[in-house]
Amino acid sequence: MKAPSILLCAMALLAGSASAQGVYKCVKDGQTSYSETPCTDGQLQIIEVPPPPAAVDKGAATRQERVASQLESARRQREQLEDQARERAARQKEIYDKHCAQLRLEQKWAAQDAVGAGDKTRNAAQLKARRAGERLAVECLN
Repeated sequence: MKAPSILLCAMALLAGSASAQGVYKCVKDGQTSYSETPCTDGQLQIIEVPPPPAAVDKGAATRQERVASQLESARRQREQLEDQARERAARQKEIYDKHCAQLRLEQKWAAQDAVGAGDKTRNAAQLKARRAGERLAVECLN
């Protein structure tokens, strides 16, 4: 069992390094051996090792094109998702800015009402102005 596997390994090594050289098969006393040099005695048989096939792989270009197409598609999809996220963020910022502008305006009006309020309503107007300022500070962080 060992001899055939060793022989197979030897043949594989010889075939890999042979590159269009002759391989000599020698049979001596029932034992077969392969080598790059001729036998000294025993039965000799020359085995021609054909050159390896050309490394042209017609499917490689197609596979490369398919992979490139898949990568390009993934890039376009990623860019589309990023564009959508930027647009969403811009809309949210616009809504936030509009909300803060409204709170500033309400705080300004409440402060003006507190200044012009009479004696009876002054405390309520000042409280309203203070609360409007606090709401602006909490919600807009400015």
